[in-house]
Amino acid sequence: MDINILNYLDKDSIVFDFKDKSKRVIFSSLLDHLILKKKIAKRDKNSIIRALIQREDMGSTAIGGHIAFPHTRVASVKKVVLCLAVSNRGIEFDALDQEPVNIVLLLLSNNKEAGLHLKMLAFLARLLRDKYFVQQLKNAKKSEEVLRLINKQQQAVKH
Repeated sequence: MDINILNYLDKDSIVFDFKDKSKRVIFSSLLDHLILKKKIAKRDKNSIIRALIQREDMGSTAIGGHIAFPHTRVASVKKVVLCLAVSNRGIEFDALDQEPVNIVLLLLSNNKEAGLHLKMLAFLARLLRDKYFVQQLKNAKKSEEVLRLINKQQQAVKH
């Protein structure tokens, strides 16, 4: 399956200057943004937060290298939703390398999308393995710049 992240991530799904402290507050803020942009329904917020916290309780989704991939599958999400948050200062996320997280990529999908969910996680991990690319994302100031960087990086990874 050939994945194009830009089919799931658009300018309305990118958040800058992220400063929240706890995971629960981070999740709440990102979901509020997705609700505002009509990517998810407000009535689903609490169940999604519970599912994200439950996933984090199994082990932090901060993989090191200043990156976190909080993710969950819930029945209320009808199609894959991605949200990318950039924090210049970095946030505490219980990362494996004990470093602050600057890039949070939230992935939500339906319970029935297990295959796509795992493929998305694997592809995102491949994309963000490049430290130079992560640094460029951290320095980005506009959604269009993030989308351009991601498009360029995914072309490089696919070839």
